Amino acid sequence: MSNFTDSLSTGQDFLLTVTNSQNTSISLDFNMSITTIVPGGLNMTDSEVESTLVKLSKLYQGIHGYFAFVVCVFGIVSNILNIIVLTRKHMRSPTNFILTALAIADMLTMSSYLVLAIYLYIITKPQCDHTTTFHTKPWMYFVQFHNLFVITCHMMAMWLTVSLAVFRYIFVCKHQLATVMCSMRRAKITVLIVFIGTIVSCIPYFFMYRVKDIGQNNRECYWVVSSEFAEAHPIYVNFVHWLFGVVIKILPCVLLSYLSILLIIAMQQAKKRRARLLNNISRVIDHDSSNEHNRTTMMLVAVVMCFIITEIPQGILAWISAVDNNFFQNVYIHLGDLMDILVLINSAVNFILYCIMSQQFRDTFKSLFVSKNLPPFFHRVKHHPNGGDYSMVHTETTLV
Repeated sequence: MSNFTDSLSTGQDFLLTVTNSQNTSISLDFNMSITTIVPGGLNMTDSEVESTLVKLSKLYQGIHGYFAFVVCVFGIVSNILNIIVLTRKHMRSPTNFILTALAIADMLTMSSYLVLAIYLYIITKPQCDHTTTFHTKPWMYFVQFHNLFVITCHMMAMWLTVSLAVFRYIFVCKHQLATVMCSMRRAKITVLIVFIGTIVSCIPYFFMYRVKDIGQNNRECYWVVSSEFAEAHPIYVNFVHWLFGVVIKILPCVLLSYLSILLIIAMQQAKKRRARLLNNISRVIDHDSSNEHNRTTMMLVAVVMCFIITEIPQGILAWISAVDNNFFQNVYIHLGDLMDILVLINSAVNFILYCIMSQQFRDTFKSLFVSKNLPPFFHRVKHHPNGGDYSMVHTETTLV
């Protein structure tokens, strides 16, 4: 058998095995969105025995589309809610501006993946089997667009998360510089730089794939395959391996891990200093403010840690795959759908973290979507000791 394999170590690689009438096996592999789509067909000889990993990947592939559909729908709705809450007047701050940009990037990522999951996992199958599954040219152009679009959006989300950690580090550890370094103007410039930088860094990836008819027996079946340029320049392909597998996945995770450790250490040191320097009265006065800042910092650390947990395994596996193609074939491609769903969950979970860890977010969300729809009986009314009644009034505050 003769095999052609073009394996990218990052993004979402889709390995397909097609057998023609001459029993020649052609392995077609293209990088799609976040990590790897499990192959629709495995090219195994009679002497090969399916490993537990292969069986697991095949078993999960059957439910991946439905699972991804639920996560994407929840994630799209929750990120829309994030955007609505974070853009209220009293919620506007440099940190929340970056969180809003992050919510937009996550929402766009899941919007495109939702369409892909419905088409490629629920309506059809991620394969061209030349008997029941045939893919049209328009759908394959969408898959190619999805490939580029989702990688761009997800990479943007990665570096926005890094920017968020840097802003919070400056605010917590270099508080005297926060007013200048963490202004709203600098937050907007940061988001713009991330946007432009992501587009530029993704340009090498745009030349990697093309749509081609690989059908047999006069039946069209279009697929995304390696471009002629990529086939003619293996050094270029190797460059993209390292660019996306190591620099763009592992580097952000390393930076985020380092900044998270610094933030946690700084918070513990600040807590000890307050306990040592403040007397009981001033501690009571400062209690609410410092607690709110600590909750905000811990919320952002939780966002960062969720990102690291879902991304660092992919970065490590992608790095190993870049230097060992056997590892890619035997391990990486079989974990693709599982890694995808982890990334999607990470993109959808921020709303839950905000509700759990941010009092200001909860209050704003309740005032927008809960309190207005409740009967007057449920509105909080306080009775003053002097016999008067007053209602709780929400005051607008702005936090860095």
